[in-house]
Amino acid sequence: MQLKLLWELQELDLSIKGLQLKIEEAPGLSGVQEVKEDLENLENNYAEKENRLKSARKELKQMEFEEQSIVETSNELKDNMYGGKVSNVKELEQMQRRLDNLADNKKQLEEKIINSMELIESLEEELGELGEKISRAREDLEIKEKQLADELDQYNREVERLQVQRDELTEKLDQKYLEKYLLLAQKYQGKALARVVDEICGGCRVFISSAQRGHLYNPSSMVYCENCGRLLVKLD
Repeated sequence: MQLKLLWELQELDLSIKGLQLKIEEAPGLSGVQEVKEDLENLENNYAEKENRLKSARKELKQMEFEEQSIVETSNELKDNMYGGKVSNVKELEQMQRRLDNLADNKKQLEEKIINSMELIESLEEELGELGEKISRAREDLEIKEKQLADELDQYNREVERLQVQRDELTEKLDQKYLEKYLLLAQKYQGKALARVVDEICGGCRVFISSAQRGHLYNPSSMVYCENCGRLLVKLD
C-alpha cells in the first residue's frame, strides 16, 4: 500500500515539475519578448526619423528666411539702381555684380529648398508607415501578453490543485517511506521508483533477478533494482 502511494506521489511530483517547467518556458515560447524587441526597434526608428524630420523642418525654415532676405536685398538693390538714387557707373557695376551673386545664391538655395521639401515629404510618409506598424505591434503584444497571462494562470491553478493532492497524499505515508522517496528522487531527477512490468525494471530496462521477484509481492518490503538502485514497485 505504501509503495502504491509513493508511486502516486511520484506521478504527482513529475506532473508538478512538468507544469513548473512550462511556467518557466512559457514567456520565451509565447513570442512576447520577440514582439517587444520588434516594437522597441520600430519605436527607436520612429524617434530617429522624427528627430530628422524636426531638423529638416528647422533647416527649411532657415533657408526660406534666407531666401526672403535675398529677395528683399535684391529688391533694394534694384530700387537703388533703377530708381535714380545711384548714378556713379562704378557703383552701379558693383551693385550689378552683387545682384548677380544674389541671384546665383538664390538659385542654389531654391534647389536646396526643393530637396529639403522632398526629404520632409519622404520622412512624413515613412513616419506614417512606421506609426501603423507600431500600432499593429502594440496590438499584437497586448494579445500575446493576455494569452501568456491566461496560460500561466491555468498552469498555476493546476499546480495548486496538484499540490493539494500531494499534501493529502503525504499525510497517508509513513515517514520512513517518504524520507527514502525524497532521497532517491533527488538522486534520480524525480524518478525514485521504477515500475516492474514483465519482470523488467522500468527505470533501466534490466530484468529483475529471481531472488528479488518474490520480495516484490511483500507489501512491507522495499526492493531496490540491483542495476540502477531505484525502488521497485509492482502494480496491478
